[in-house]
Amino acid sequence: MSSALGQPVLEVNHLTRATFQRGISISFRLFPGEVIGIIGPNDSGKSELMLALAGLSRPEAGTILLRGLPVGKQTRHRIGFVGASPGVYEEFSGIEYLEFFAESFKLDTHYRPYLIQEALRLCRLQAVAQKPVRELSYALRRRLSLARAVLHNPALVVVDDCLSRLERNEVREMVGVLSEIRAQGKVLALSSPQLSELATLCSHLCILVTNRPLACGEIRSLLQQITNYRMMQVQFLQGLAEAVRHLETYPGVFHLAVSTQTHHLVRFLFNGDDDAFQKLLDVLSMNGIHVVSYAEDHSFLGKTP
Repeated sequence: MSSALGQPVLEVNHLTRATFQRGISISFRLFPGEVIGIIGPNDSGKSELMLALAGLSRPEAGTILLRGLPVGKQTRHRIGFVGASPGVYEEFSGIEYLEFFAESFKLDTHYRPYLIQEALRLCRLQAVAQKPVRELSYALRRRLSLARAVLHNPALVVVDDCLSRLERNEVREMVGVLSEIRAQGKVLALSSPQLSELATLCSHLCILVTNRPLACGEIRSLLQQITNYRMMQVQFLQGLAEAVRHLETYPGVFHLAVSTQTHHLVRFLFNGDDDAFQKLLDVLSMNGIHVVSYAEDHSFLGKTP
């Protein structure tokens, strides 16, 4: 988005971690109504980045600015954060939970009832507002956490692992809620193991693996760069250790993980077209490593099979 719009809401400059390869960092700017999807396999550092964006941890290097101020105590009232688990108080009803946080946020007592009702409406919780939290489903608790995060009208909303453990209809509901929050002009940072249903929400994308960001920026400018990234699952007849040894050093293979549930199965992010992947299979075969089956997880970048 053009700098003619003025100062960005969120500005990340040369953010890095000790695990990143030398010279690799994350930089992006988000203006009102823009959304960044932080996408990556488990243990790729998504949650650490989300905590840093919310001002709850310090980056090892680089800066994170919210409306020109370093994120931290002085910006906390302008940020709404939802962690990977709901973290709601089961002894309260939904409305009591929000009333508790309205008091914690020191919201104007005159406007509190309106702000609470607006948060319930926005997160589609009006029908269950009087129910005890312990009776709510996981998906409803998740949305209640989101209602708490938007209650004080923050400029930035950070939601870690935003679609985890949700059924398909619950995912659609959550995406609809997040779309409404975006329409209010808020900036959103959303993390997930795959892009899939978030694709329609996001204006920006950051793909993380263990030791580096693979791509970061506006989706429209990244399309050519990420078109050949694919999450692959490969099962071997035998020789798993030898297969892992070859894959760990093979160009274009990232974030290799061995399944603990399926025998001789590995999962990794691969950068290459069909011919490049066939070449990888040929190399493994020439080294006596026989592939039983392989498949692409199309949901990782929201591709259509």
